[in-house]
Amino acid sequence: MAILPMQKVAVLFQGSLREQILDALQEQGVLQIVETPTAGVIDHTEVNFRAAELQFAINTLKDIATKEALQTLVKTPTPAQVIASVQKTDVRGIVDTLSALEEDDTTARRTLEELQQRRTLLQPWQRMRERLDAPAQTALVVRRFGMVPASRIQAVHAVSQEAGFPADLEVFDESNGMYAVAATVLAHKKDAFEERVTALGWTDVQLPTLAGTPGDILGADLEEEGRLQALLRQNRQKRHTLSFELSALRNVQLFLGWLHDKQAAREALVERFATNTLFGWVPRHGVSALEVALAKVSPAVAVLRVKSDPEDEPPVHLKNSFLITPFESVTTLYGLPLSSEMDPTAPLSPFFALYFALCLTDGGYGLALALIFGIILLVKKPTPKEATLPWLLFFSGIASVIVGIPFGGWFGLSPDQAPAFLTVVRDDGSRWFLGQVWNLSTQEGINFLQYLSLALGITHIFFGVFLAGWFKWVHAAKAEAFWVHFTSHLLLGSALFYGFAPAHMSTIALWTLSVALALNIWGKGYGSAWYIRPVMGVLGLVNFAIGLLSNSLSYLRILALGLVTGAIALAINQVAIQMSALFPPILGIPVLIVIAFAGHLVSIALNTLGAFIHSGRLQFIEFFGQFFEGGGRPYSPFRRSLQ
Repeated sequence: MAILPMQKVAVLFQGSLREQILDALQEQGVLQIVETPTAGVIDHTEVNFRAAELQFAINTLKDIATKEALQTLVKTPTPAQVIASVQKTDVRGIVDTLSALEEDDTTARRTLEELQQRRTLLQPWQRMRERLDAPAQTALVVRRFGMVPASRIQAVHAVSQEAGFPADLEVFDESNGMYAVAATVLAHKKDAFEERVTALGWTDVQLPTLAGTPGDILGADLEEEGRLQALLRQNRQKRHTLSFELSALRNVQLFLGWLHDKQAAREALVERFATNTLFGWVPRHGVSALEVALAKVSPAVAVLRVKSDPEDEPPVHLKNSFLITPFESVTTLYGLPLSSEMDPTAPLSPFFALYFALCLTDGGYGLALALIFGIILLVKKPTPKEATLPWLLFFSGIASVIVGIPFGGWFGLSPDQAPAFLTVVRDDGSRWFLGQVWNLSTQEGINFLQYLSLALGITHIFFGVFLAGWFKWVHAAKAEAFWVHFTSHLLLGSALFYGFAPAHMSTIALWTLSVALALNIWGKGYGSAWYIRPVMGVLGLVNFAIGLLSNSLSYLRILALGLVTGAIALAINQVAIQMSALFPPILGIPVLIVIAFAGHLVSIALNTLGAFIHSGRLQFIEFFGQFFEGGGRPYSPFRRSLQ
């Protein structure tokens, strides 16, 4: 539950030591550099273009790379490996080769598309013996090409044989119910002939003027297509060979990132004669270590603690324990706290885990979730800081197992369907799961989850109000903390006392409630003049009560999701059983297993997503709204990134 305190520092050093100091700072990786208003503006267009070329090469090779080549990208390189790749890799040659291959492929694909279109056009005319570059018109006759519906071909023949329209017809191949037809017509009868055959469905075709007959051209095109396809395969193989350079290219990209960050640091330098000054933020506990590291470069280096300006907003660096760190993924979805706020991660963590588990209410689903992410974490071995979300889902799966036991949720199975050693028979003869306390298939169980959701909601909201008051109390705003926030807890406590007090203490409970109500009204008017404070207090109390009611009802989504999870799981089991019954036992059992496995896998994914979203929403809206503003800037130190 900590935001590490940050210290603004100024690093002073001789100008001749600039590169050594920047290297030391980048290797140390603790200083977040602050850009100064005097920083020069340098055109980075060329550098950005080269970086984009490198990214193009990496993306291109990723699409063609084998699994083995892609596996090399998973391993985090050492700084020495990065530098070695920069020295040995012909990046310019690889980028130029890939650019040339891309250009060749683009030209080849465009040509193939043109050849395909030409094949479609010339295919019906492939038996034509006349060359396409032959003159289509002489002084006496005109050569016309067209497509005629198969049902009208005889009618067109009849027109060509009429005394008024002497024409020579050549009918070629049929395509999609249309015949390719070439007509040789007397020039002075051309218009009349066209008018007659157009009425019969004739459609003019403009054949390309190419050297050779359609058959010759199609044959040549077929050879060209084969050559272009071979070229595409050859280029693909060249990319495949280059894909083994992926790891080296990734390392070069990391090195470019280092250079980019280093150049940004250079531009942030303030130069005064022979001295350079670099301003930045460092975790307060790390200032001494930074001084020691820079002193190794030269004793002529000073790290000065600088008083921050009122408008300065220090970066935020969260530091939590092993169990709390995974829940930072929930906090950061909303936004980092301001440096002047408290870190809400620890307060939200037990509520998020509990709400997530209650939204599932299925120990089987929780067990599956814990196993899936447990195996991933066991194989990858990331720290909670490196993989907050997988660790969060692993912990949430464990919480779901614990919560699922008293609710008897195990993959939607009823106790009668489960193995006997997992169940017990109660005195009334009913069968329950081991450890089961509530049955969500009964109204009693539903009512319990409903009241539990509302009780958790009220507790959650008042805990948020308490945190707001506690933070102000710690930061010397004790009067405001008591009147605005803590009087609400006095009112809640007195209301509970009044509601559950024995009969002989009812008068005391009523007086306690009345005093707490008066204090709350006076407190809600805090900050107003004394004569209007009661009025503002009443309005504040009404507003608080309305907000409490609406926010508390939001927690009923826990009930809704908890019931839906069980209903979906039950439906999957019923579908699997009914479908397997349609087959003989030798096939029915595999069918049942496949349907149940696939169905529950999809259900786990959907319900996990729903549980995460709605549990997070209860934190962001109902809980954070009581004490948390957010909007902090993340701590991003100048370092050599290996990711």
